[in-house]
Amino acid sequence: MTGSPQAPLFIVSTGRSGSTMLSELLSLHPDILSLSELFNALHPLGFRKDPIDGLDFWSVLSEPRARHTAWLRLMERGLAIDEFRYPLASALRFRETGIPPLLAMTLPTLTDDPDALHGELRVFVQSLPEDRIHRQYLRVFQWLCTRLGRRFWCERSGASLGLVHPLLHFFPDAKFVHVFRDGREFAMSARRFAPMRMGMIGAMFKQRFGEAPYLSPTYQAPDDLPPAWRGLVPESFDIDAFQHFELPIEPIGMAWSEMIMVGLKLLENVPSERVLHVRYEPMLDAPLAELRRIVRFMDPSLDNPSWLAQAAGRVRQNPPKWLSLAVDERARLELACAPGMDLLRRFS
Repeated sequence: MTGSPQAPLFIVSTGRSGSTMLSELLSLHPDILSLSELFNALHPLGFRKDPIDGLDFWSVLSEPRARHTAWLRLMERGLAIDEFRYPLASALRFRETGIPPLLAMTLPTLTDDPDALHGELRVFVQSLPEDRIHRQYLRVFQWLCTRLGRRFWCERSGASLGLVHPLLHFFPDAKFVHVFRDGREFAMSARRFAPMRMGMIGAMFKQRFGEAPYLSPTYQAPDDLPPAWRGLVPESFDIDAFQHFELPIEPIGMAWSEMIMVGLKLLENVPSERVLHVRYEPMLDAPLAELRRIVRFMDPSLDNPSWLAQAAGRVRQNPPKWLSLAVDERARLELACAPGMDLLRRFS
């Protein structure tokens, strides 16, 4: 098992742009192993050592991340985090030790028995000799393909447009599917999406009180924390307070524009034949054509009419929601998103 014979294929986006839907549709394909949230689950330690031997590489893949442990505390109190795929009732045994990241987010989408697959993967990874870390990842991806009876892999992580730089560094021959969406709709979705709300609220906490509450399982709220903020911290978390805490929408639009500008600049360094830009809205309006375009870009041999009909039949419309904003708020959001929207028009 010396690595994958295919060119590495990564699906990247700002998040909240349809990449999860695409990953789930690709996972229906009999030949495609769609790895979801692998590099997201491993962040920020996914490339911490290079070269690396099997024992240390398994530590990279299995060392619990503090944010997942913090998530568990909130999920116990009713917060839904769809990206956390391991069954909550079983995950609670990891309260103290932390849950291995691939168990939390990636392996449960591949098998009904993620614990067994995790154990098999450990034996394989720990047997690997020292090598460059990108080749170790390629060995893991090829092993998973072989183990699960697929012949082509792709990896998709939420908000992975921010990972293009390390992906390009370690996988210089990679191909990229960039999924994007109207920035105004991204902002509407992100403002409701629990992990992004946690990130935004955490940033506000850090600016105002010096520490973010969701990055550490041992966070302790300051004694002078105002009552309006107490329902947001893990020790006194209140799901209604969290969901109704008002977040201004224009900073979300500005952050989206920044991600788009930086991500597109990085993707411009990739030969055009190795980048496919896919807009979310046409995927909803013409799923047959868009899905065919995507798999033919990935590899022409993946064109499968039976899969195409099944996958396209699962796509549902999602009417725009930003138009429901008050006129002044809508105008501010449009202004915030304008830089990113202008750059994306050439791909629309």
